[in-house]
Amino acid sequence: MSTSPTKNVVGYTDPIAVMAGETLRIKVSTTAKQVRLGVRRIEGAFWSSEAGPKVSLGNAEGFEGTVLAGKHHKAPLGSYATAPVAEAMRVSATKTFGLLFMPTLMGRRQTIARFYDADGADLGGVSVEEDGHVAVVDATDAALLRGGSALERGRWTAIAVTLAQPAGGVVLAIAPLFGNVSMTGAERQVEGLETAHSLSLGARISGSLPCEVVDGRVADPVLASANARDIASALANGPEGWRRLTRAHGAATIHSRWDFSLFPESDRVVDVGPARCDAVLVNTPTRAITGPFWDGSVFDWRQRPGHYNAVHFHSDDLADCGWPDALALEIPQGCASGLYGISLETENGSDVVPFVVRARRASRAPVALLLPTFTYLSYGNAPTAMRGPNHGITFYPDESPVDGHSGFGRSHYDRHKDGSPVMLSSRLRPVLSMRFASLPWGIVPDTWLLTWLRQQFGQVDVLTDEDLHREGTDALAGHRVVVTGNHPEYYSAEMLNALDAYCDGGGRLLYLGGNGFYWRVSVSDRVPGQIEVRRTEDGTRAWIAEPGEGHHMMDGGYGGLWRRLGRPPNRLAGVGFAAQGFDESGYYKVNPDARSGPAAFALDGVGDTFGHHGWLGNGAAGQEVDRVERRLAPDADVHLIASSLGHPQSMLRTKEEMLSTVLPFTDPKARSDIAIRFAGRSGAVFSVGSMTWVGALLDGGDPAGRNDVVRMTANVINRFLDPAPFRADR
Repeated sequence: MSTSPTKNVVGYTDPIAVMAGETLRIKVSTTAKQVRLGVRRIEGAFWSSEAGPKVSLGNAEGFEGTVLAGKHHKAPLGSYATAPVAEAMRVSATKTFGLLFMPTLMGRRQTIARFYDADGADLGGVSVEEDGHVAVVDATDAALLRGGSALERGRWTAIAVTLAQPAGGVVLAIAPLFGNVSMTGAERQVEGLETAHSLSLGARISGSLPCEVVDGRVADPVLASANARDIASALANGPEGWRRLTRAHGAATIHSRWDFSLFPESDRVVDVGPARCDAVLVNTPTRAITGPFWDGSVFDWRQRPGHYNAVHFHSDDLADCGWPDALALEIPQGCASGLYGISLETENGSDVVPFVVRARRASRAPVALLLPTFTYLSYGNAPTAMRGPNHGITFYPDESPVDGHSGFGRSHYDRHKDGSPVMLSSRLRPVLSMRFASLPWGIVPDTWLLTWLRQQFGQVDVLTDEDLHREGTDALAGHRVVVTGNHPEYYSAEMLNALDAYCDGGGRLLYLGGNGFYWRVSVSDRVPGQIEVRRTEDGTRAWIAEPGEGHHMMDGGYGGLWRRLGRPPNRLAGVGFAAQGFDESGYYKVNPDARSGPAAFALDGVGDTFGHHGWLGNGAAGQEVDRVERRLAPDADVHLIASSLGHPQSMLRTKEEMLSTVLPFTDPKARSDIAIRFAGRSGAVFSVGSMTWVGALLDGGDPAGRNDVVRMTANVINRFLDPAPFRADR
């Protein structure tokens, strides 16, 4: 795809979904002088093989446009920690800082620790230089000394610096784990530390923004009155080193020691020293990672927290842009549920930021669309190569680079700059891949689905994954039929529990996609809208978690596939992820037995073969597909309606399906199945097992104008809207 022009305005909302009477906070950054802000309702969405996705924006009743003064806000990329400095440290004659450090990316200057006075003025600190040598710098950034040898990438090292002492200058002590301490000294010392009010770990703070951010792991940072040699030795010689240190010097020698193995809150680090100066983590660095003394004896950080006493800072972490409100928008009473956009326009640029208005329980429509927003976040700002095939479109305007910004954080399909996996993703930032004129992977196909649903059934309410996670079945109550988007891949346990309960209680669900209910996610309570994914030992995945790091930091649960966690998608949907391929899509052939079975209503007026058309690969069965596998859900009441044909050999079975490698062959299990699972007398789930199904709903169909994809989907929804039970004997 060729390089696209840049945009000069971008925004995001907090939250993504609101109800009438609630407030939507709108965040905007622009290099223009003014921004015209309006609210638009998504009226329709279409596809052009030449120009790509098209969306029709209508006026939203009850909203008035406004003009905002243009302001540019930077994205504060990079994670770090801040903490108060104890009074005992300020008055101590000897001031020593130490920690265990493992660099994971070299080649640029990185700040390990920096001290500031009460006004925020920089007093100096400890850095790693471009060549890997540790340096101690003063308030002017002048190096007072450099270590004698460079640190090694990927290796834990104990570092301690006596920054000030009664007689003499700076002393730097460095030791490998369980190794000898090497010393370096200089005549000068860091001045002004008697006024130190706070410190930063993992970055230097300049104008409230992080810079010189560390890519690396930190454990057991400490402020003490002992000398650098003794601190480095204590750090390097395992957890028991502290006992020897305090026996030799007394417990008061330690002022602050921050313990990353304790998880009282996700953004707080407990100071286990006497000062109790707890640190605060910014931009959610990764926790629940192995520390310097992990020995492989446990793989769950909750079992031996001392083996997980580390945090991993990244220079490209971004949990929350923290931009001020450009506008606090109150949603008018009576505003209809639906998918909306905040229109931001300048003289030569624009952005449309999606948001959802939900329906209150008393006024909910019979049909609701459940947008898979956790999937949107998981793929948020991911490279286009990780989001489906190339459709031949020159560029997607909404994914253009933005003036004044180098990026807005990464996706779960990326690695950090240092090569470590990206486990966290947040909605508190611009997500350019979650736009109406972006690559058709995520929200774009779901706008096609919403357009078709509204054409067929009138008012269709909209809700999001986050609503389902936080409210459970209350989010679904009042809707007779709930329809998923085309790729509900990322699910929390709370969401699965809610859908199970909804269907068991007589609710009807249409799963109109593929590769659904696949990866386990955790959701942050401290950073709303942030989700965590840890890809463990199986599954089709962009990376795999490091050994010992499969348990989530947010809740301690084991990560990976729901199939590996005992909840295969087949138990809910009747089908589960089977294969993927991004060339031409296939079509369906009806299972003859289905015409006389309990799911026969789905086939009313449907031919024996259908789905030879669609905007995504020219077929209704493609990209990522699911099939019936009865051994994964042996007790489920699943009825096969149709199976796909016509896939090229590039449609390959998923990794977790293969027990060994084989020569290329025509694989009958690399297919999509359409099925219905009945739950009790009245509940049901209809599943199409294909991500390209929704691309066939608005397409014209075959040359005769017949569209059996539309006919079958409408058949099912109409029957699902009928409250009559499916089984009289249950």
